Amino acid sequence: MRLTPLEIQNMVFPKKRFGGFDEDAVKDFLTKVSRDYEDLSREHRKFSEELKIIREKMGENANLENALKDALMSAQKASGQIKHNAQRESVLMLKESELKAEKMLDDARIELKSLTDDVRNYKAIKRKLKTELRLLLQSYMDLLEEDEPVKSRD
Repeated sequence: MRLTPLEIQNMVFPKKRFGGFDEDAVKDFLTKVSRDYEDLSREHRKFSEELKIIREKMGENANLENALKDALMSAQKASGQIKHNAQRESVLMLKESELKAEKMLDDARIELKSLTDDVRNYKAIKRKLKTELRLLLQSYMDLLEEDEPVKSRD
């Protein structure tokens, strides 16, 4: 059983007959104090070592926590950059698609105008040919009519 500080302070040694302390009682007391002091010293070293290990682990954990925070921030930054780049690329792709669509529409309009002009030209040629054919047929009819009266005289 350990001695308390109060017991050490209040320790009273029996006196010998000639006015001194009982040597055996003093030696027993000092042995108890020495044992308790050794036990306390061992416990102190043990707790000091445990405290040192705990502090090291806390330092390692703090380093790990900082590394994780840095990794998280880097990941968030990279994610933001990827998102920004994807948005920018989608805007560029959309503009490129719009330009291609506009060019296709322009090409289609040009082709339509060309085809409309061709149809108009073909209609004009058709009218001209019809007119020329009518005139030619009319001239043949006129010739035939001229020839008929001559035959009837014969």
